[in-house]
Amino acid sequence: MGKYSRLGKNILLVFVGNAGSRLIGLLMLPFYTRWLSQADYGTTDMINVCVTISVSVITCCMSEAVFRLPKGQPADIQKKYFSTGLLLASVGLCVAALVFFIITRFFSNEVIFFRYSHLIYMIILANFFQSYFQQFTRSIDKMNVYVTSGVLLAVFTAGFAFVLIPKFGLTGFLWAQILATASALLYTLIRGKLWNYFSIQHLNKTRCREMLQYSLPVVPHGVMAWFINGSNRFFLESYHGLDTVGIFAVALKFPMLIATFFHVFLISWQISVIEEYKSDKYHDFYNKIFSLVFLGLTFCMLAIILSGNFLMMIVDEKFSDARYYIPILTVAPLISCLSMFVGVNFMASKQTKYVFKTTAYSALTCIVSNVILVPSFGIMGAAYSQMLSFTVMLVLRIYHTRKMVRIDYKLLYLFSFILFLLIVLLFNSEMSAKYPIIILSTLLILYFNKSAIKFLIHAIKITYKTHQK
Repeated sequence: MGKYSRLGKNILLVFVGNAGSRLIGLLMLPFYTRWLSQADYGTTDMINVCVTISVSVITCCMSEAVFRLPKGQPADIQKKYFSTGLLLASVGLCVAALVFFIITRFFSNEVIFFRYSHLIYMIILANFFQSYFQQFTRSIDKMNVYVTSGVLLAVFTAGFAFVLIPKFGLTGFLWAQILATASALLYTLIRGKLWNYFSIQHLNKTRCREMLQYSLPVVPHGVMAWFINGSNRFFLESYHGLDTVGIFAVALKFPMLIATFFHVFLISWQISVIEEYKSDKYHDFYNKIFSLVFLGLTFCMLAIILSGNFLMMIVDEKFSDARYYIPILTVAPLISCLSMFVGVNFMASKQTKYVFKTTAYSALTCIVSNVILVPSFGIMGAAYSQMLSFTVMLVLRIYHTRKMVRIDYKLLYLFSFILFLLIVLLFNSEMSAKYPIIILSTLLILYFNKSAIKFLIHAIKITYKTHQK
């Protein structure tokens, strides 16, 4: 059970260091929805989407490279990676500063991105340095700094939001993000003594080439992932207004909570896959974890669906319509998480071209389905568009990984997913017998996944006995 214990330990550490800032958005939701209008909350959601993709493109995903490449290297080599990566990203940030200056001076304020361009740039700047510093501390095994930095970011975000949003509204929200991230990155810099790793003398052409070779292929994937996750907001704004984007963002917040937890698991899962990929027992290990992931995701999403009305009680009344969209919006994150789980095999086998290929087809599906569905069906159209695009990604990734590792019992997973989809479709219906059907469907899902339940019980028993000794 050693590999399972290592996976569990990695998940716990990464969760504490990484999930705090992600969870704060949900915990602060009652506060945000009270003080921000539907349009303002929709604006914050669209700005966050813009920031995410901008950081990846402008800095060429250097935060990814500075975690992976220095890991396990001598201190002198780590300094070369840190200094070189920081310089490369700074060049991109300087170019972006010029672009943002031009935007601010010459373009209309009617477009959200142009109206808040100076604040968006400051958020991009703070987000990059916080991410870069935090990822490097994880790479050099300063996990106490990594974990505390993530916790402080969440605390600072809440603190500044309480002070600034009631007085300044949307602008206060953006300044709260800037100040909180800046405070957290200063802690990471000082506590990690990261200035010891930077020097002009450590700039190195070889390390520069290595970092770009590692990070540049990630950029197109990030751009296409943005099309899948973020383009629906812009379609919704175009056809139905910012109020609709705000309702969509609130409804999606709860299912995305599960996706946040899964992202933490995925970071740890990548480490385990790299360690176990070439072993004879990898097929068994992969299938056992896949069965647990599928079962866990399914029942977490079912819990979100069943508690949707209760969860919406914490949200201001002007966002109450969001409750009708929660069930259908659970489907896309479930499929997305499974596709990311399967896609880790591409990294382990060094066949990353399939990451790009499968994401490209998924992005194309998303754009076409958005064009067709969003104008007529609004939020429902955006939800179905996401579901279709991630389904394409998952199917293609399962197909391309079949020679790397085989997924057992695919039909049982398919039947389980169909039952989950039935529950989603029935939940908001007026059918009198919907609850007996939902209960029966849930029991059947448990039956189809009984092997995962047995393995989970067995793993808990062994872990308990180990701790008793």
